[in-house]
Order: sequence, then C-alpha cells, then structure tokens
Amino acid sequence: MPDVSLILVSHNKPQFVKEAVQSVLAQTHQNWEAILVDSGVLLRQGFFDYLKDPRFRVVPSGETPELAKTKNMASWCFNRLLNAGEVHGELVVYLCDDDLIYPEMFAAYWNYYTQRNHEPQAMYSSQDIGVVYPDGQTKIIGQRLADKPAGKFCQGRKLDCQVDYLQFCHTLKILEKVRAAHGTTEYHLEDKSQGHHADGIFLERVGALTTVHPVPPVLSMNRRTADSVNIQHTDSFFGKLQHKLRCKWREIAFALRSR
Repeated sequence: MPDVSLILVSHNKPQFVKEAVQSVLAQTHQNWEAILVDSGVLLRQGFFDYLKDPRFRVVPSGETPELAKTKNMASWCFNRLLNAGEVHGELVVYLCDDDLIYPEMFAAYWNYYTQRNHEPQAMYSSQDIGVVYPDGQTKIIGQRLADKPAGKFCQGRKLDCQVDYLQFCHTLKILEKVRAAHGTTEYHLEDKSQGHHADGIFLERVGALTTVHPVPPVLSMNRRTADSVNIQHTDSFFGKLQHKLRCKWREIAFALRSR
C-alpha cells in the first residue's frame, strides 16, 4: 500500500501540467501513487505517453460539456476517485495542473504523521503564492502560513477561503467520519455556483471532526495563471494586457497588506 496518494486534475493546460507532474516525480519520499485525471483533450493527443513511472496512473475524467455547466469539475473528479476505491494511500493530497508541490512535501507529511503514531487525521502546510506573468516567469507575491492548528474541533484557524486545498493533507479513513457526519459522499462541493469555496467546505467538515495540524515547511506553490483566473482570449493583445494588469494589481495589493 502506498503511504501517500495524490490526485492531479488536468484540464488542457499543457504549458503547466508537465511542471506539475515533474513536481510529483521529484518527491524525496518514494512510496506514493498519483492518479492524473485528464479532461480528455491532452490524453487523446497522447500528451502523457512520456510518463512511464508505474506509480503514475493517467485516466480520463469522463466529464462532458453538459456536466461542466453545473459542476465544479475539480471537485467532481476528486469525489469520483475517492468513491470508486481508486485511492489507496494512507494519506491523501491534491494538485491541480497549474500548481506545484515542493520535493519534500510527501516526506514532511509522512514523517509528521508517523512520528505521532499515525494519530493526526488532517494536516496543512505553508504555501507560496505565485503569479505567472505573460512572459512565462513566475514571481512569488505572498504566502499562506500554517502557523497554528486549524479547524472548529480545536477552536483553531478558519479553513474555508483561508487555507488552500493544496496545503491540505488528510487520512483516507477520515472520509468515513465525514460521510457519517454529513450523510453524503460528496466530500468536495460540486455545485458550480459554490465554486469559490468548494474545497473550503470539505476542509471545514474535516476540521470539525479533528484537529488540522500545522506542518511548518513551505511545501507548495499556488500559481495564478491566465488560465486559472479564467481570462477569455488570453492570446489576444487585450487578453495579455488584462492578464498583465491583474498580475500587477495582485503584486500591489499584497505589498499594501504587508505594510
């Protein structure tokens, strides 16, 4: 059985997904599995044929344009795998195709967990926030810090809209308690109208059942890209200009908050 399972959701971002995949392959902890769920576009093109590591499985999501009109597709993909018995690791983490995990992520979570006799059921780590500029360069503009326990269970930090899903790690068995407490296997909220905090609801549900332990190192980067902020016609002159202005505004806003 793998120690850690990672679910990676891919939605036609070839310029970023290879970097996301490489960040998984670069993990210092070796006993893991990764399931890459692709929307079908890149998979049909043979884009992932280079991926020969047996710890990686590439599967089609099975999503349709009609489904995407009402569903948050990342949440739908996460739930589909979790409910299908496709995830086997003792710990579970998540990744989307324009984000990155750092090489020590699996090791940091696994060491924290095993050094405490497999008792922590949920953990979270610090995270860099990066912006990808139109020239392809990534600039770190801020951080989300895991500096104290989180979740209602321990009267800790609020999780919804304050902790990113990429910072979060939970045991596979905590899902049984979530299922019993809420009477549903829709762990990650799928309603598209709630997309701005779909994963936050899941984090809060876990945090109401167990302490979410802070694991101090910075273990991931949440990247803001033209695709991830849903700018239409990014390849056009006006699309590139809009993306550049948004990048600059995020940088200024972070500087003002840091004063």
